[in-house]
Amino acid sequence: MTVLFYIMVSLCLVLVKTTLIPGVSLFEKFYDLLVPIIIYLSFYRRKIEGIPIVLFFGFIMDSLCGGPMGLYLFIYIWLYMAMRWIAQYVHTGSFVLLTLAVAIGVVFEIGILLGYMVFLAVNASIPVDTLQTVVMQIMWALITGPLILVIIGWAQKQLDSWRLRIFADL
Repeated sequence: MTVLFYIMVSLCLVLVKTTLIPGVSLFEKFYDLLVPIIIYLSFYRRKIEGIPIVLFFGFIMDSLCGGPMGLYLFIYIWLYMAMRWIAQYVHTGSFVLLTLAVAIGVVFEIGILLGYMVFLAVNASIPVDTLQTVVMQIMWALITGPLILVIIGWAQKQLDSWRLRIFADL
């Protein structure tokens, strides 16, 4: 049930990112909204729940973007594994850590995408406003990332309590 919940949330976020956000100039340089969910999964959920969702995210984003197949899958798997490793050594309940984790996740994703453009897609040119885009995405991640993580955590608690009430009699 948790996996279905995250799949529905991710599909909604992908729809928001691809349909609503491009229409508003304020959000034109917004970051990938799946990064906070991947960080939440790596910090707070078991591997049996996190890995299928991360794989699903990767396949969906690879299907939607114009890059090579497996690029987003690669990014999401490595982001999930890195944040899972970090979660072993730090207190993941800290608001400051959540803020930094989302910003680091966004920088990681941007780094991989730019690395792909520079080293593997030789014919692709890096846009002139790349630095501005990177800074804006990091700023958006610092502002909205923790908020998204808190909302996801609240929704997960609601789902868990709902599930306990429904299946308590079984």
